[in-house]
Amino acid sequence: MKRLVCLLLVLLPLGASAQARLDSLRQRLAASRPDTSRVLLLNLLCWENATRDARAAQAYGRQGLALARELHFRLGEVYVLNSLALAAYVQHDEPAASRSYQQAIRVAETEPRAGRLLSLALLGLGRIANQQRDFAEGEKYFRQALARMQQQKPASASDIGMVQNHLSMLYYEWQRSGLPAPDSVGRLSLRYAGHALATFRRLPPDAKLASCFSDVALVYAQHQRYDSAEYYHRAAQRLYERFGERFGQTQNQLSLADVLLARHRPAEAVQLLRPALAWAHQLHLSGLEAQARQSLATALAATGQGLEAYQQTRAGQALLDSIQATERRQDLTRLRVQFDSERQQSRVLALTQRTQLQRRYLWWLGGLLLAVAAGLLAAGVLGWRLRRSRALLARQNEELTTTRAEQDRLYALIAHDLRSPVVAFTGLADLLTSYVERHDTARLLRLGGRMRQAAEGLRGLLDNLLSWALAQRGELTPRPEPLAAADLLAEAAGLYQPSAEAAGVQLVVAPEASGHLLADRNMTRTVLRNLISNALRATPAGGRIELATAPAAGGGLSLLVRDTGEGMTATQLQRVSGGAPITSGRSGAAGLGLRLSQAFARVQGGRLALHSQPGEGTTAVLTLPAAAAGPAALSVPDAATPHAAVA
Repeated sequence: MKRLVCLLLVLLPLGASAQARLDSLRQRLAASRPDTSRVLLLNLLCWENATRDARAAQAYGRQGLALARELHFRLGEVYVLNSLALAAYVQHDEPAASRSYQQAIRVAETEPRAGRLLSLALLGLGRIANQQRDFAEGEKYFRQALARMQQQKPASASDIGMVQNHLSMLYYEWQRSGLPAPDSVGRLSLRYAGHALATFRRLPPDAKLASCFSDVALVYAQHQRYDSAEYYHRAAQRLYERFGERFGQTQNQLSLADVLLARHRPAEAVQLLRPALAWAHQLHLSGLEAQARQSLATALAATGQGLEAYQQTRAGQALLDSIQATERRQDLTRLRVQFDSERQQSRVLALTQRTQLQRRYLWWLGGLLLAVAAGLLAAGVLGWRLRRSRALLARQNEELTTTRAEQDRLYALIAHDLRSPVVAFTGLADLLTSYVERHDTARLLRLGGRMRQAAEGLRGLLDNLLSWALAQRGELTPRPEPLAAADLLAEAAGLYQPSAEAAGVQLVVAPEASGHLLADRNMTRTVLRNLISNALRATPAGGRIELATAPAAGGGLSLLVRDTGEGMTATQLQRVSGGAPITSGRSGAAGLGLRLSQAFARVQGGRLALHSQPGEGTTAVLTLPAAAAGPAALSVPDAATPHAAVA
């Protein structure tokens, strides 16, 4: 869970204990009338209970929101929406939090007095994006909030320090995630942590300063500066205890325990983690409770208390299982696929062993009968035949081993190629659910094209599987005929025009493309579709794919598919070719389509080669026998013009 403590007291006075504030607010609410003051009291109660009692916070927030809308009190409506969003976020209900923050922004943009509340809502969306590991989106929201706060007159130093603190933690999480990130994230994390610390030190001490201390400690721990990390964690702990902020105190103690474990002081970590675990349970914060149990198990194991460490590990894992249901389903799917593959391999092995035993028994029986019937002469013949049978069995065993290995590679290949479109559909379904919950109509409308692309990819894979099966059974026989190379390339370019536009890739048929092939029409189309599909997957947005022709040695004609992707090393080329004698290959293109294309080129008396260098893209070269241009040459009147370029 991301850091929230620096926002918890933005709207509340400090000095009294949390329980005293709650009691005072309830007494004032009981004596209030249904007016704007009551809306503000309900908002304060929702905000105060956000990290203490989620149900009470939601009840107060719904009452306040209904009353604000009844009174047309738009400023109060923004207040309550922000509080409801915070309550949902603390409970890991990011969709509900996003909806509340988005509603708050829409209302605040029409209310001149809600400028500061608009900034707080932007901060909330940034935290949610950070929680979902969409760090670029989170950075955008945080910087928008910081710009708005700096424009306010007068600017609130406390609010600016709060945003600086959030930016520091965003870059800290980005650096820890392992995802692609700018080289400067570590430096930016330290920079904004220092800015926030300097800002809060100029203000009277409060819970926001404690949160800043805790976040600075996390940054120092990330850089293994454990002395500084422990110092700031303990400073934050004193402030949290002073202001009675149990939520922040719990988070800080968990982080301090991690620092103590890193410094090989597990006994002190145990003393911190036991009360933190109890507080997390009382606050109904499952994520913090699971983290506390896992850290406590590590500390107990380090102190020799193995049994209790095991119990804490199991309890923490149970909580994580309830939180990470989606990840659990994905793991179960992966294990099921692995189990099915192992079963297939076991069946092939058992069948092979049974066949070997049967053949061995037959040969031994035949030899025994010949020995009885022919005597000594037959014994010599039997020995000769036994030697032949051993050689034959050795060859058959080698062939069976090769066949089994080829089957295993084929199973893995099909499973890998089928998994990509299925995973794509799963991701699109998750995006569809997320956009519907967020009422994000613009992104929802764009999902149709992506779903069509995924469906077309799956259809192409199934076509390749059918063609591969027919080719293996010997049912595909090439029917060569004269074909115009320029028309073939134009037809393929027209087919992939929508996909290229969607990917932002320029697809070009070279103007000088010419010549005629003596080849099978459907096989050649299939090879071109696979090569262009591979090139689209490897070419980033703004890249270029060119289709061209070139004369080949021996009177042949080559069809070229060039892309401006990142290219491959010699090792990658050898791996994608699967050990076959092919000059090059493509990272990500080693699939059934490539193997099918090689087979189709071979049965037509041609060859398929790939050439690539890192950073220079990849060129696929399909060489087939050439045919003289004439009346029988192929013409495709409904295809795109040969020189069309698709941006």
